[in-house]
Amino acid sequence: MNKKFLVIATTVLAAISLTACSSSNNDTQGGTKVTKSANKKAQPKIKFYKKGDTVKVGKVEYTLKSVTPTAERNEFEDSKPKYVVKVVYHVKNDSKEDIPIGGDADAYGPTNEKLKTYPVSGSTLDTIAPGKEADVIDGFGSKKLGAFELHFRPSTDFEATAAKFKVNVK
Repeated sequence: MNKKFLVIATTVLAAISLTACSSSNNDTQGGTKVTKSANKKAQPKIKFYKKGDTVKVGKVEYTLKSVTPTAERNEFEDSKPKYVVKVVYHVKNDSKEDIPIGGDADAYGPTNEKLKTYPVSGSTLDTIAPGKEADVIDGFGSKKLGAFELHFRPSTDFEATAAKFKVNVK
């Protein structure tokens, strides 16, 4: 009888212990599930600048002059976006060193995707000397027109927070 009792007790303890282990494994899958709900928590309001504003980022000033769609297409470009947006902005170098210009803007399209640059006539990749200024032209390919975000930051200043502009392109 002792052997039977010992076997049954061991089996019950093993079953309880395995059940406890399996339930805790389900609770620790790693990560946190992201759910979309109607009651979104208030996000901090991002301040966007608009066309014509001049904003200083680090020791460089940026002024967004225009953002327009263009029918211009580059026959040598592999990508074939539905729309090409031409961005013209002004840069003033208040630093004591030459700075590269033309790679200091990122664009995000109406569906919040980061846009790839697209070569348009007059595209700028250059440098400007301390105390000097220049107009810069960049092109970006997009699937849609609508609200675009442009983020400007000197390409050599990794710690600067980008100046964010929002424009509507029709």
